[in-house]
Amino acid sequence: MFKPKIWLRLGALAVASSATALPKPILATETQEYSKEAARQPGTAGPVLAQSGRRGAGGEGGEGGEGGEAGSSRPAVAPKVAPQQQQKSGAKQRRGLGGEGGEGGERGFGPRSKRAGTRGRQSGEGEEEEEEEEGERGVNTRYIFGFTEGADTERAREKEFENDTVGRLGKRSGTYTALQNKSEVEFGVTDNVLVEFGLFGSYHRIQDVPDFDDRNGARFDGAFAELKYRFLDRDVHGFGMAFSVEPEWHRYSELTGRFENSYAVELELLVDKELIPGTLFLAGNLVYEPEAKEFDPDTGQFTKWERESNFQALGAISGAVTPNLFVGAEVRYLAKYEGNFLNHLEGRALYVGPTLYARLSPKSTITLAYSWQVAGKATEEPDQKLDLLNFERQQFRVRWVSEL
Repeated sequence: MFKPKIWLRLGALAVASSATALPKPILATETQEYSKEAARQPGTAGPVLAQSGRRGAGGEGGEGGEGGEAGSSRPAVAPKVAPQQQQKSGAKQRRGLGGEGGEGGERGFGPRSKRAGTRGRQSGEGEEEEEEEEGERGVNTRYIFGFTEGADTERAREKEFENDTVGRLGKRSGTYTALQNKSEVEFGVTDNVLVEFGLFGSYHRIQDVPDFDDRNGARFDGAFAELKYRFLDRDVHGFGMAFSVEPEWHRYSELTGRFENSYAVELELLVDKELIPGTLFLAGNLVYEPEAKEFDPDTGQFTKWERESNFQALGAISGAVTPNLFVGAEVRYLAKYEGNFLNHLEGRALYVGPTLYARLSPKSTITLAYSWQVAGKATEEPDQKLDLLNFERQQFRVRWVSEL
């Protein structure tokens, strides 16, 4: 027999039991606290999952970080999961909050040595080192002019051998030829300091020249040393400037070829300028040379000192026809004085002429110059247009240099 009251009581009991079996909603804060507690407990899977989640967020190039930032910005939703799955949900939630770890993953993408910027700097440094090993930079202005010399020196520890011959031809009458040769070794102490040591040789062929003894022969003529210091670099200051000191000892007269002992110190100021980079160059020199001779012209004996001095002002221009060939022109003013301090003028001369410089091989060069006296005056010959007592009609120079 159907009894309604009994069935109502059974339905109420069933509803009450199903309500107690439903899981309690889990809030985001409770999940975070539970994951922290799981991380502290050894032997649980929580710490391992949390660490792997953070590592994945950073090592995958920041994708996990972006998802973490997005997850942290969303409102927390209570997942309806069983209690045994709360550890996994805690690990996932921790990775979602780990957006900063994702940023770290972006910073750590790829080894530092393989980044483009670092590679570029490394290759740039390598190029600079290669350039330093390539040899002389640009044009060395020591050689591209004729009698004039530029302010450049040699590189540190660089050695060279140089043979420099200066010839003087022609007097007012008779036959006159005089050659003076300098053979020297050069060494670059630093990039701005150059030292040279060498020997002189001379040759004179004189015949029927008034007041000169006839002679014909070559002989050893003395020794010299030179110190050159460049205190302004053309590449840094826009123009180059150097100073040189050259003490000399001669056994024979440069002019007449007679035997004498003479001592001189050549002081020179050298300036150069690059007008067109690598193509056109300008140079100027000022030279002062006091000299003392131990000779008595009346007896031919070494009884007294004769003192004189020389002054020169030189200017030259030289341009590149090819990278290994330069041509140019120069003008020179020469004056001879009695006394060590330009006391009394004895004669002066002005020379002009062409110049040529050529690189014969990677390690050798040659410089050629020829000059004619176009104006001059000797104190003892005031009516003459040229000074052919103290100077000559023509002068030339042949300079050969080889790196050692």
